[in-house]
Amino acid sequence: MIIRLFVWLVWWRRAASALFGRRKTIYVGDRIDEYHGIWSSAAQAIGADFVPLAHDIWEVRSGERRTRIANDLVQFDDPVILDLAGDKSFCYELARGLGVPTPDPQTFARAELGRVLRQLSLDGGPYVVKPAKGTGSGVGVSVGVRSRFDLASALALASTHSRRVIVERLVAAETVRLLFLDGAMIHAVRRTGVRVEGDGSATIAELLGRSEPRPVAVDRFVRETLAQQGRSLDDVLPAGATTVVRWLPADIDSSRERRTIYDEDVTHLIAPALVGEVAPLMAALGSRFAGVDLLTNDPSRTLAESGGVFLEINTTPGMHHHCPIGEPCTVAETVLGRLLGRAAP
Repeated sequence: MIIRLFVWLVWWRRAASALFGRRKTIYVGDRIDEYHGIWSSAAQAIGADFVPLAHDIWEVRSGERRTRIANDLVQFDDPVILDLAGDKSFCYELARGLGVPTPDPQTFARAELGRVLRQLSLDGGPYVVKPAKGTGSGVGVSVGVRSRFDLASALALASTHSRRVIVERLVAAETVRLLFLDGAMIHAVRRTGVRVEGDGSATIAELLGRSEPRPVAVDRFVRETLAQQGRSLDDVLPAGATTVVRWLPADIDSSRERRTIYDEDVTHLIAPALVGEVAPLMAALGSRFAGVDLLTNDPSRTLAESGGVFLEINTTPGMHHHCPIGEPCTVAETVLGRLLGRAAP
């Protein structure tokens, strides 16, 4: 009964938001002009012809070869692979079977959610609650669930998108995406949180107060980030030592249905051992082209070494994360070349 009440409240809130035009998030479907620019520029760079077929569907031609692109969608993986990749529970089981660390996910059917609400131990939190299948871009996801009220709301939100709901522990770390093409990592990006650099005398609290361009408040995101590293606000970092002290960027104060925006190219930071740790996921899934999302504060080490975890596989990875606006995008050129049957450089 409680879950059904919260589901009704979720639907009411969504309807009100749509009615009054309060939608603020920009999704990939809103980026048609941006994607037109990415793919047309990439086609020109590799000497191919770019031919619009519809407003958001284009064909790229090189001699007798053709490939079609629908905004962010490209012709690499078949619908079955896409469907499997969209099943987060399946991908977690895949990772677990390969020995890749996960955030201890538990999957529950919609009919079980009342029992979950009553019996789940909140001592094991904070939690992340999300749909098991059928969504992306943060839709239906609640992060930092600590109370029964938060849990009821989160379960209701997730269950409006999927018949199965995942509850997992929150890993307070930055999100890193490794972009794979035919088994090789071709690019990596990160959503940077807040870092401080020690001077050998100031506490972490004092360093946060000196952050630029403005001081960073000590909030729950800071506290959970430090707690999971075994640190406190009173710790003094050695001179030159840098650490993540807030897993979310300073300008984000909410983590419900929050789409990840990658803001840093970290290809040069990724350890070959980390690539080797997660690449088997791509082979096991059978995907040619996907972004493997991880939670880690140190991509120069494996997940097993850093305490990071595998998060999910995105088989329709948004190229806008890898292509700065207005700049040549070698990643898009590589992808387009492979779509046209060109060998790896």
